[in-house]
Amino acid sequence: MSEEAEKPAEGAEGAKKKSKLIPMIGSAVVLVAGACAALWYLGVGPFAGAPKHAEATAAIEEAEHGGGHGEEEAEGGHGAEAGKPAGILALEPFIANLADDGGRRYLKATFQIDFGKVVPPTMAAHLPQVRDLLLTLFTSKTFDDIRTPEGKQQLREEIIARVNQVLDRDVAKAVYFTEFIVQ
Repeated sequence: MSEEAEKPAEGAEGAKKKSKLIPMIGSAVVLVAGACAALWYLGVGPFAGAPKHAEATAAIEEAEHGGGHGEEEAEGGHGAEAGKPAGILALEPFIANLADDGGRRYLKATFQIDFGKVVPPTMAAHLPQVRDLLLTLFTSKTFDDIRTPEGKQQLREEIIARVNQVLDRDVAKAVYFTEFIVQ
């Protein structure tokens, strides 16, 4: 009878060991998955072929801010390889109240300015003045002024005129809206 009493005790011990083992295995799996995700994100280890996050972020910021658009890029260098012509500058989005009664309507506009072959090197230094003039332009418009295609074309022409005014040259050629929302 003593042999039979020992068998259930051994079974209970084995069940306790198994119940402790399952959470430990689960924790190890989560830890390994997290480590693999971190390696992938950082681009190290077996994932070294992908660009590292910091390098990719720097490349995107350089492209957005028009960094390094020289003559060689305008002739088919890095700017042309990226699929974006070297003479186009993307500006940060503009959000402005329209001049409607009560100021209840807002405009959010994102656009790019085409300078032809190359973005003028002085554009970066004049960016605060350009943004100021453009914000003043947007806040002077009403919804009726910009709701039609003709109104948007007129706005494009005024943007070009103000950019050229700041740069003291006729270098801005076109404006391409990539986002135009009125609420």
